[in-house]
Amino acid sequence: MVFNAASNDNLFLFKALVMMLDMGRGRPKEAIEELRVEDNGEFEGFSALHIAASTGSLEVCRHLVEELLIDVDLVDKEGRTPLFFATYRDGGTAEYLLDHGANPDKADNNGFSLLHYAAEIGICEMIELLLAKGAYVDPVSARGTPLHGAAREGHYGAVKILLDHNADYNKMVNGVTPLMAARDANSTECIKLLVKVQEEPMLKREIVASELISLGSISLKKKDYVVAAKLYSQAMQLDPDDAVLFSDRSLCWLNMGNGRKALLDANKCRKMRPHWPKACHRQGEALMLLKDYEGASERFLDGLKLDPVDTDIEDALREAMKSLKTSRSTKAK
Repeated sequence: MVFNAASNDNLFLFKALVMMLDMGRGRPKEAIEELRVEDNGEFEGFSALHIAASTGSLEVCRHLVEELLIDVDLVDKEGRTPLFFATYRDGGTAEYLLDHGANPDKADNNGFSLLHYAAEIGICEMIELLLAKGAYVDPVSARGTPLHGAAREGHYGAVKILLDHNADYNKMVNGVTPLMAARDANSTECIKLLVKVQEEPMLKREIVASELISLGSISLKKKDYVVAAKLYSQAMQLDPDDAVLFSDRSLCWLNMGNGRKALLDANKCRKMRPHWPKACHRQGEALMLLKDYEGASERFLDGLKLDPVDTDIEDALREAMKSLKTSRSTKAK
């Protein structure tokens, strides 16, 4: 009868039955906490708070939590708290329990949190409520994170909510990522969403890198080489495989008189694009600054072989050979 009263939110009857259960000992909290469903079914081990929460009996929940001071995280035989079964629509018991200390991250005996279950079933309202109340978005269970579960079951809405709350879309559990789970489920919409969210950071990086390169070029034209070099360095962090960036930063170092750094960048540029004449040109310029005229001549010659009509490289080669001849003559004396 106690459980029936809790289920029907009959607070008057519930209080009377609890007093009878206590038998005048003055310990109603202990009496009601010890009382559990014993029907060997799915409700086995339920407390009165489990029953009240699952049926939306808000008045009985308030009495249990605020007057009898029942632990809001009591568990049933499976380790599930009342929150696991609470109603979530229109001011349901879930929000009440969360507002009164229920742990949104508490997992059951199998390691599954309520967010796991809500995601796998696709209950978007519960997912949003749990996350709004501070639930951790990426708890890991044997079946993965909540995002794995939502993707595996093809729940587009649940996947989107979790991603909007920064769920880890690259998380691998048992060799499976959320995208792989969505593919296994043939969930086209979830696949598209997960692919898109993986591409967005790359697109943002490309946009920022492009802006930095543009600003660097402006600074280079203004002969503000220090600023230009810094901007190119920042762009390199976003796009470390762009040979042009190393060529342009090498030019900055050249104009600042730093032959060593200019050569380092020129060599990286040449390694990335071995058949690019400008890379050879940059190497030669750096070696000229370092007074390695023989090495400079060789690099300019490499560049001229790649582009025989490049007059800048041709002039640079002529100057390098002239400097080499002068250097050798000086040493001979």
